Amino acid sequence: MSVVGFDFGNESCIVAVARQRGIDVVLNDESKRETPAIVCFGEKQRFIGTAGAASSTMNPKNSISQIKRLIGRQFSDPELQRDLKSLPFSVTEGPDGYPLIHARYLGEMKTFTPTQVLGMVLSDLKSIAEKNLNAAVVDCCIGIPVYFTDLQRRAVLDAATIAGLHPLRLIHETTATALAYGIYKTDLPENEQLNVAFVDIGHASMQVCIAGFKKGQLKILAHSFDCSLGGRDFDEVLFQHFAAKFKEDYKIDVFQNARACIRLRAACEKLKKVLSANPVAPLNIECLIDEKDVKGFIKREEFEQISVPILQRVKSPLEKALADAGLAVENVHTVEVVGSASRVPAMLKILTEFFGKEPRRTMNASECVAKGCALQCAILSPTFKVREFQVNESFPLPISLSWKGSASDAQNEGAEQQQLVFPKGNSIPSVKAVTFHKTSTFSVDVQYSDVSELQVPAKISTYTIGPFPTIRSERPKLKVKVRLNLHGIVSLESATLLEEEEVEVPVSKEPVKEDTKMETDEIPSDAAAPCANETDVNMQDAKGTADAEGVENGVPESGDKPVQMETDTKMFKKQ
Repeated sequence: MSVVGFDFGNESCIVAVARQRGIDVVLNDESKRETPAIVCFGEKQRFIGTAGAASSTMNPKNSISQIKRLIGRQFSDPELQRDLKSLPFSVTEGPDGYPLIHARYLGEMKTFTPTQVLGMVLSDLKSIAEKNLNAAVVDCCIGIPVYFTDLQRRAVLDAATIAGLHPLRLIHETTATALAYGIYKTDLPENEQLNVAFVDIGHASMQVCIAGFKKGQLKILAHSFDCSLGGRDFDEVLFQHFAAKFKEDYKIDVFQNARACIRLRAACEKLKKVLSANPVAPLNIECLIDEKDVKGFIKREEFEQISVPILQRVKSPLEKALADAGLAVENVHTVEVVGSASRVPAMLKILTEFFGKEPRRTMNASECVAKGCALQCAILSPTFKVREFQVNESFPLPISLSWKGSASDAQNEGAEQQQLVFPKGNSIPSVKAVTFHKTSTFSVDVQYSDVSELQVPAKISTYTIGPFPTIRSERPKLKVKVRLNLHGIVSLESATLLEEEEVEVPVSKEPVKEDTKMETDEIPSDAAAPCANETDVNMQDAKGTADAEGVENGVPESGDKPVQMETDTKMFKKQ
């Protein structure tokens, strides 16, 4: 059985596999360790990966890239609308409110969903792994950004199903980085916690994670992010700078030519990398538009000056991560920086000033996520024996339940009630039991308690609980089990109706040997506080079993769903 980790990035993807001697990053057909995340549709066939990137310059309108920014988002999403402005292919709103991608394939216009395109990319990555392992690949672990919503996580699982993969876990990219960092450490303390900050600045986003390490385990203390701050933003400021310069000097407008835009963006990306090591860098492009050759140059100081609006946003996720972890800068022992955009000198300067110490680069900035995913897959797989190392993950977003009415509102009318079920930083996987006092069918919304950072709809899904069987007791209890699984996907797992029935029993002359205890719903100290109407709902931790494999693989939960009812009658004696 194979053990594979996939890191699908916004720009490129990496595949890592576990072998008996360790974790290896495998090469694609072109003997490269990174595979572009591009699907190019042609007249006779489609090109994926390196072949797709080679064809994208000549066929930009049918080359689908940056699929990570499209998947699981509504078309009206402000972030998506900003991303679409720089994409050369056609994207429209579908009947369900989600984006549809249009491309000319096999001589006619075709429509694809982002999930389908991601399925094509994952299928190509799967074939790369199979060629290197000479074996079928099914079980895997896929890295995802920490800010992915419930719908985006489900979309990734659906794309994996299209590719014939079975993800054992969707793991946060920064958690995978922390795992790859800590599992090989032999000098971790046994008692005192070693706090390490991981800063991942990728192509399209910035993620910060603070992890506490002890011997044989890691605990995620805090997550923070800026989902629109990455290397492509530096490329964009260079692109806008030279587009304006060439319009003034050469009287050409690159915005009128999709191919010219792609070539200039590619040149600006190379220019950014050159500026990371040199104070001055030239830019030369032959026959950009109308057979005109263009050239220019820029100094690093000028580049940093035009990038000030981007650089000013770097400190916010750092401060938030420290605040959520409850740590001061002095309590962070080490800072590890990874990601394709982490090589920009101005970024490193800000990190050094903030933490008061030089960021370290002990890990491969591009491959650490894929290696961490492969390690997590090896830990979960029964076929590999891995060093004992426990990963205590936390969920970065608070999740609550909301419903209308109270215990006395049989018709589900009245003010909306809300109960925080999984607070921010709750461990995953986790199961909570929420007890209602209801006597008729009602609906429950699962939603994010705070969406200020994500700017997405708060509602995740809606469940209808009922119909109720004949109820004999005056005040029945309805226990609803809510699960947050390994993938970070929330669901209402079951609803059980508990009835208490009084039975008169003659008093016995025999002495009572022990007291009869009545079962009550008690809220543990570490559970979330109940809402104001305590007579309507209580919450407690539930003793749940491990997540069943494949439970969450399916259609995104967007409509009302009935929850299966169970009835449990409890009797107690009345003397």
